[in-house]
Amino acid sequence: MRRTVTLLAVLVVFLATGAASGSGSGPLTGSIEAWKVVAADDSGEESFVPAEKALPRDVIEYRLTYANGGESALRGVAITDPIPAGTRYVGDTADGPDGAAVTFSVDNGKTFHAWPVRIRKVENGHEVWVDATPDMVTHIRWNFDEALKPAAQVNVTYRAVVR
Repeated sequence: MRRTVTLLAVLVVFLATGAASGSGSGPLTGSIEAWKVVAADDSGEESFVPAEKALPRDVIEYRLTYANGGESALRGVAITDPIPAGTRYVGDTADGPDGAAVTFSVDNGKTFHAWPVRIRKVENGHEVWVDATPDMVTHIRWNFDEALKPAAQVNVTYRAVVR
């Protein structure tokens, strides 16, 4: 039996300063696109098709685009995206512009850390720290050091595989 998954990602945007809010009522606007990665051709180039439906093991590239539609620069912009249900993050695929620090959560967005994320685990009755694996990632956050000027746009991407 083949199982198909309809893909939808929910975005949360946090702003440290500026008039915008995550509800879309401010000057920061955003969009997300989901593209299915199609096997590379003979030249090694990947191609993409819209990811309206996907099967297990399909790789989806999420492309997030945000723009400042306001008249003032926005400072402290952070874009947070949960890994969509039914998928798992593909390690080393979170990408963004220079000056954007990428952090990851393995606890449903409660805390964020640079990779590798360390987690506490009990082994043989002793508490130890181990590196989290990419499939443990629940959210990705891009923190922008520089202000987002009026009319400026930022693009970030990551990949996930359908379970």
